[in-house]
Amino acid sequence: MKIEYKDVSVSVGRNRIVHGVNLTAESGIITGIIGPNGCGKSTLLKTTLGLNSMDEGDILLDGRSVTGLNNKQLAKRYGYVGQDNSCTFDFTAYEIVSMAVPIRGRMSKRAEQEIVLNSLEQLGISHLKDRNIQSLSGGERKLVFISRAFAQGVDTIILDEPTNHLDIKHQLYILDILKQSKKTILIVLHDLRLAAHYCDTLYLMKQGNVVCGGRPSEVLQKKRVKQVFGVEGFALELEDGALDFHLKMN
Repeated sequence: MKIEYKDVSVSVGRNRIVHGVNLTAESGIITGIIGPNGCGKSTLLKTTLGLNSMDEGDILLDGRSVTGLNNKQLAKRYGYVGQDNSCTFDFTAYEIVSMAVPIRGRMSKRAEQEIVLNSLEQLGISHLKDRNIQSLSGGERKLVFISRAFAQGVDTIILDEPTNHLDIKHQLYILDILKQSKKTILIVLHDLRLAAHYCDTLYLMKQGNVVCGGRPSEVLQKKRVKQVFGVEGFALELEDGALDFHLKMN
């Protein structure tokens, strides 16, 4: 599914947070959004979920406006994994993932069980299915919530800093799975090295505006990185053709 933001402006309270953003997440690839804290990245994603109202503009899903779609209709089009992994109740990993299945409509208990187990297997966490969610590490818990998004049966997943506070092993594991899924992925990332390596398209935001968009090598240029982040760094192509981000340390 293709997601298009057309001149989207969003206010929270009396403050305008997002200013006329134009951004497209193409089908089947990873589109990343990067930028300093408070630049409007998360606000933009929450607006896609209907948690914030647009002052101006529109968001299109495969050409159809999200305006007028209720939560259930949106949940049939994309999954969402936020920054917060907390869970108040003592659910097992299996129970957390199974919460996504009713979105797909009525089905037998056996069919539901198969969907949940397949989703856990896709994320490599079948062995955690009977574990209490509160007993899991941050990385394991994040994998459970991504598995829940897979169980929705959607081809599009929106993620807000899914690698935040995770060790490098879980960061790479999660992004490898998302890359291999061939789903439409719209993701906010903090780590510029991960953004350069995994994203097919990048959008750079500053103070609620999109500064530029394109391939990571085009976006993460030295002058632009300095302008937005205040550091010396740039995208660097490796011998195998993959991209890395080189940060100059003082």
